[in-house]
Amino acid sequence: MAIGIAFLVGSAILLLAGVNPLVAYYWLFYGAFSATSLVETFVRATPLLLIGLGLAISFTARIWNIGAEGQFYIGATITAVLGLYTQSLPQPFTFFLLLAAAGVSGAAWALPPAILRAHYGINEIITTLMLNYIAIYTVSYLLHNPFRDPVSSFPETSTLPEQIWIPILVPGTRFHMGILLAFFTVPVIYFILRRTAFSMKLEILGSGRKTAEYAGINVTRLIIQSMLISGFLAGVAGGIEVLGIQHKMRLEISPSISPYGYTAIAVALLGYLNPVLIAATSIFLGGIINGSMTMHRMANVPVGMAGIIQAIMIIFIMLGYYLEEKFATKLLERLKQ
Repeated sequence: MAIGIAFLVGSAILLLAGVNPLVAYYWLFYGAFSATSLVETFVRATPLLLIGLGLAISFTARIWNIGAEGQFYIGATITAVLGLYTQSLPQPFTFFLLLAAAGVSGAAWALPPAILRAHYGINEIITTLMLNYIAIYTVSYLLHNPFRDPVSSFPETSTLPEQIWIPILVPGTRFHMGILLAFFTVPVIYFILRRTAFSMKLEILGSGRKTAEYAGINVTRLIIQSMLISGFLAGVAGGIEVLGIQHKMRLEISPSISPYGYTAIAVALLGYLNPVLIAATSIFLGGIINGSMTMHRMANVPVGMAGIIQAIMIIFIMLGYYLEEKFATKLLERLKQ
């Protein structure tokens, strides 16, 4: 329903802009899911999937990590910088070392707001959001100054040596092994969220801190653990984007119209924190990002229209969560009566 309403509202906006919605949406979905565009949709979906899976962990505990964009940037930057100094190490050791470093750096960036939330009750929405700006502007400084490629006129690092790039699986395309790695992560996170005691603790914490404490759960440790896992996967997403697609760190590594860290929030919520649905949603929204470019060229629609549709989706998804909780509360009250 959220998707349908978002596209209906988007149709009204397109009509006000003097554009035929049917034509615009045709090119949107053609640019997303046609045979020639599908690989690029998977390329876009990969960081959304990894970040969304990490957010599913923290969101299950009602720990709202809004800082995945900054964690993504930090992980990508660490990968690009370390890659220039570890190229002489044997393969595939370097590949796993760089991804591990990216994940650890993303987790480290998530640690301060986790500690502030766990120990002092400081709202993690505010702290993680503010850390996004600190991360992006710190990376901007590094790319303009100490780590800037001396032969480039843009703020970016030097190109990584080809031997540490993630291998391409389909020649002539950008379909790389990192895409499969991201989708292989889905059953792992599904198992964690559906078949472990850890997931039960997350759900209990999500129902209320006092409830979790009454159940004997170490709430402080659980909050920090959930944030670290979330930050780790966001950092790994940045590492895969550098090693598989960009082969360097650039300020525009995350699309301006639909930044990966923020769009992944919609992915996690639209997937109802279910890893399988998150995988499907990441492909859908990755396609929307790609299709918006085609829609812009062929139907003369502003590229930002995709961002508007995603924002409307989030609004109606959150409304759905609210109505669902209200309905569940009333149902429980009737059952008690």
